[in-house]
Amino acid sequence: MSSTDTPSSTLQMQQSINLTQRLIMSAHMQQAIHLLQLPLLELEPFIEEQVNSNPLLDVVSEEAGEEASTEREGEGPIGEREEQEVTIDDRDLAILTRLDEDLRDHFSATEDMPIKRTSDEDRLKAYLENSICAETSLYAHLQQEAHDTFDSKEERAIAEILIGYIDSNGFLKTPLSEICMWHNLQEDAVKAVLATIQTFEPYGIGASSIQDSLLIQLSCLGKAGTLAYRLVEEYYEELLHNHIPLIQKELKCSFEEIQAAIEKDIAKLDLHPGTQFSLLTVQPIIPDVTLRQEGEQLIVEVDRDRAPTLKVNRNYLNLLNDESVPLETKQFIKRHLFSARWLVRNLQQRYSTIERIAQSLAEKQYEFFMQPDGQLKPLTMKVLAEELELHESTIARTVANKYIDSPRGVFSLRTFFTTKYISEEGDDLSSKTVKDAILELVNGEDKCHPLSDEKISHLLKQKGIICARRTVAKYRMALQIGNTQQRKKFH
Repeated sequence: MSSTDTPSSTLQMQQSINLTQRLIMSAHMQQAIHLLQLPLLELEPFIEEQVNSNPLLDVVSEEAGEEASTEREGEGPIGEREEQEVTIDDRDLAILTRLDEDLRDHFSATEDMPIKRTSDEDRLKAYLENSICAETSLYAHLQQEAHDTFDSKEERAIAEILIGYIDSNGFLKTPLSEICMWHNLQEDAVKAVLATIQTFEPYGIGASSIQDSLLIQLSCLGKAGTLAYRLVEEYYEELLHNHIPLIQKELKCSFEEIQAAIEKDIAKLDLHPGTQFSLLTVQPIIPDVTLRQEGEQLIVEVDRDRAPTLKVNRNYLNLLNDESVPLETKQFIKRHLFSARWLVRNLQQRYSTIERIAQSLAEKQYEFFMQPDGQLKPLTMKVLAEELELHESTIARTVANKYIDSPRGVFSLRTFFTTKYISEEGDDLSSKTVKDAILELVNGEDKCHPLSDEKISHLLKQKGIICARRTVAKYRMALQIGNTQQRKKFH
């Protein structure tokens, strides 16, 4: 037998059937999870988007709210056996267009009439329309500056490319050599254009780092060659770590001179010059839950009024009983009715889950809400999830970016989940209580001789709080408190 005929060297192909189970998350389950995560401020636009994409959904007006209460729950002639997902095909848009045309034929005779205005009304309308100011992005601002500054097409083209690489903080972090290679540009020409861009307002734009940006800002302000400029250029790392004595020794200048340069010049510079043009505005906090005090009781109220109330459009549902309506049209309506019902159910589930969690928090943190000096009790999401028979991830999604308006003020729902510490007396303490104690010690320390983490740990123990040095360091950094050297003041 030759070597090629041996069984050990023969390659074989086999087919086998394996039975496995996989959980595939439907679109409606994904929607339910997404709704849980949405804060109240984002819920309304999400619902409006759903209404715009589903012809069976209508928003209930305030006057018709009570009349549509039963319709809101998606009642219709479709039984549960018919509520199954149907694959959406490319004919949907044509079907929807035909349905809309059929339903709106009777409006054709009442087209909008031209509106007659007086000259004063026209002037007022023009003023109102033209007085709406659009926010200018950093990109648009710099492009306009470049258009006004550069005369040649070549320079404008280079400027447009460079501005496209500047991030929202105002930094150009991509190496110029790479930009030149990708766009087939001469590096000398690119450097010359960039140098001009760096003189645009806000000063410091187009720098490769914070240090570079600070130097550009000082130059634009006419402070090149000053002590402040030299500190940033030559002693940037020493400044970050508050090594003032070392700087004094090397520069042979007084502490007062260095302090004046820092406070009068460097401290006034912008670390992220591009952010003042950011389109991201501070979102107002709108509590999803209100905790109202009635005597000794706390009443939980979930805000259900801010988001639109939905109802099913009966004009489409009536077509299901019309024998002249094609089967594909009825399938289209059934699909969207199924989606509409799921949206209503998911919204109700969202409100219910928020209410259950808020009610439990009100009970567990009762003393915190009712007493001006009440402390938070330790509580983890895992413990609450087990009590409410929910998954821990459901708790995390529900409390994310949501707030509660309580007798003690407005708080993030995440505030009430803290790790547990035990005092020497055996009492449970929350991590927030420990952080507050650390902050109090740091605020009261001698700034010329700040407390070390080891010393803070020792002082906490004297207060009856057992907290290791590493934990103190962790909480100190979470509170954005510098280390001993960074907190030290020099005279």
